[in-house]
Amino acid sequence: MNRQQQIDRFLFAAHRLALARLRAELGRLADASRLLRQWRAQASAIRSDAYWDEWQALLRSVSPLSVLLSQHERRSLLREAREKA
Repeated sequence: MNRQQQIDRFLFAAHRLALARLRAELGRLADASRLLRQWRAQASAIRSDAYWDEWQALLRSVSPLSVLLSQHERRSLLREAREKA
């Protein structure tokens, strides 16, 4: 498995975990929305706007990872993605 496939595997697993966490803790939706607003305020108009728009639209069911996964969980998922390579 090449590096890009490892990254894809990690992102898939991380987003699945984030989605499960958000479904279990609906109060975290506000955290994700707040993070998106911060990103937009710091970066102004850039290429990522389309992605942030999509996240904003999806926040009814999913959320950005950094406010939903701990660093330990993230490292664990990265390690698993590399080991399955």
